[in-house]
Amino acid sequence: MTAHTHSIGQEVSSVLAQSWHRCSKFMQRETWQAPHQAQGLTFESICRRKTALLTIAQAALEDAWEFMDGRPCALLILDESACILSRCGDPQTIEQLAELGFRDGSYCAESIIGSCALSLATMPGQPTKTSGDQHFKQALHPWSFCSTPVFDNHGRLFGSISLCCLVEHESVSDLSLTLAIAREVGNSLLTDSLLAESNRHLNQMYGLLESMDDGVMAWNEQGVLQFLNARAALLLHLDAQASQGKNINDLLNLPMLLRRAIKHARGLNHVEVTFESQHQFVDAVITLKPIVEEQGNSFILLLHPVEQMRQLMTSQLGKVSHTFEQMSTDDPETRRLIHFGRQAARGSFPILLCGEEGVGKELLSQAIHNESERASGPYIAVNCQLYANSVLGQDFMGSAPTDDENGRLSRLELANGGTLFLEKIEYLAPELQSALLQVIKQGVLTRLDARRLIPVDVKVIATTTVDLANLVEQNRFSRQLYYALHSFEIVIPPLRARRNSIPSLIYTRLNSLKKRFSSSLKIDDDALAQLVAYSWPGNDFELNSIIENIAISSDNGHIRLSNLPDYLFAERPGLETASSLLPASLTFTAIEKEAIIHAARVTSGRVQEMSQLLNIGRTTLWRKMKQYDIDASQFKRKHLD
Repeated sequence: MTAHTHSIGQEVSSVLAQSWHRCSKFMQRETWQAPHQAQGLTFESICRRKTALLTIAQAALEDAWEFMDGRPCALLILDESACILSRCGDPQTIEQLAELGFRDGSYCAESIIGSCALSLATMPGQPTKTSGDQHFKQALHPWSFCSTPVFDNHGRLFGSISLCCLVEHESVSDLSLTLAIAREVGNSLLTDSLLAESNRHLNQMYGLLESMDDGVMAWNEQGVLQFLNARAALLLHLDAQASQGKNINDLLNLPMLLRRAIKHARGLNHVEVTFESQHQFVDAVITLKPIVEEQGNSFILLLHPVEQMRQLMTSQLGKVSHTFEQMSTDDPETRRLIHFGRQAARGSFPILLCGEEGVGKELLSQAIHNESERASGPYIAVNCQLYANSVLGQDFMGSAPTDDENGRLSRLELANGGTLFLEKIEYLAPELQSALLQVIKQGVLTRLDARRLIPVDVKVIATTTVDLANLVEQNRFSRQLYYALHSFEIVIPPLRARRNSIPSLIYTRLNSLKKRFSSSLKIDDDALAQLVAYSWPGNDFELNSIIENIAISSDNGHIRLSNLPDYLFAERPGLETASSLLPASLTFTAIEKEAIIHAARVTSGRVQEMSQLLNIGRTTLWRKMKQYDIDASQFKRKHLD
């Protein structure tokens, strides 16, 4: 430490000698002129620029002055140009300095006051002390000045801290005191700068998170919600402000898959789940990022809206996943569909799928596409109802480029190398039917307002719910196009003609919902029997919708007969006998249980009337109800509701 101080002393002596040499060339030692002083708006502007320095340094100087217990000295804050910004200390000393011209706003440059620590400290950038006759100007010989520069966080000179007193009051620790104050001020400036920078980055991050299309949530190891952007609040039906600081488990019913991932600090990537929030079910695709730290695990959750994810998947040229392996083989009709579907997949000829609404024509089309050699190509689905007239012909057939606009690809070109699925072909406008026929017969397309023929290689799969031959006779559908499509026709029977496949369809749907709800689902035999007995006018689509609804309303995933909607029991089979509505595979036990439940519904659970309707004694009925775990009172409540 002594060697270091000696080295600094030598440098100061050298700097002082050089200063004396400069001063002797342009000023007189005997004369004294008060320093120039910045005033008014100029001084206010300087102080505003140095607000950070003044805020921190004034507090530090006041603390130091209080510690000095009334010692006759003054403490100054100067900027990098040696302009005095603020003074504190002994009033008499401050007044004596003011008489020399050292006031707020005074410039203490070497060219004005000569060799002095007030100016010299800012030149070599190190602590400096000048005392007595070390000053070039004789007017400063009675004084001692100690000054230490202050640097910002980039290492640039930001100002200085000075201690001034008469020589008889100086102390050997004065320079060390200014050094300690300057370091404290510099460290505080650095801390404030880093904090301000962190706040800027934090504000930028919050701005980014709020502008995202995805919902974003973050919570700590205790599960306390720390961040929730507006998108996440909207998706989950939460109040963003009121939710902050609350436990996430008090706000949401988290799916089991997410709870397990949180428990084991395991990440998830684009997983589809269902939340329960505010008594509503919310579907979302989530990504979970655990932040593993010594003090505990925190988590960031991204919620990708399901609709946007589906649009994204559709934009990837319609990649589809349904295959023949996913289709039930429990009944002959479905096996027939698979057989003809696989035959259709082997060729490039067009295919016509006929059947009622909701029988699964598009799923069969996807299976044909994935079975074919075009499986790696695009699958483009087009609803022909949108093209019932030629107004949207440009979208269907594309357009040639012009001087003002780029050309537009047609739906047919987008499907090149893959499959074009045309739903409800009967609605397609006549002009567009001609364009489609040209593609099927010749493999070329002519865009609107263009003459160039564009080669197009697509496999056309069309669907219809009407008798196209009848439309042809009415001149409402192209005869040639009908012949082209009719060459390979697959008729999909309604679900009521495929009853043996219903249990398999139900279990397949429940299995898919099990993954989505992250919980197990099971169905009672009597509930399954009732679903099989229903005629399903909406076919497969209606079945899938019903299964999802009853799964949501079930008791912890257990689907009972009472969970089924009433209209499934109100159906009248008409010409079909009751026995024809039951599959042959049902056991006598299942039929007996179904009969008791039916009687309970009809009589609203009144046991006496049930025994009369079933033509069995009350004792026998009670025993049967206990055997099949049937509670008559639940039908009374349902009837009252």
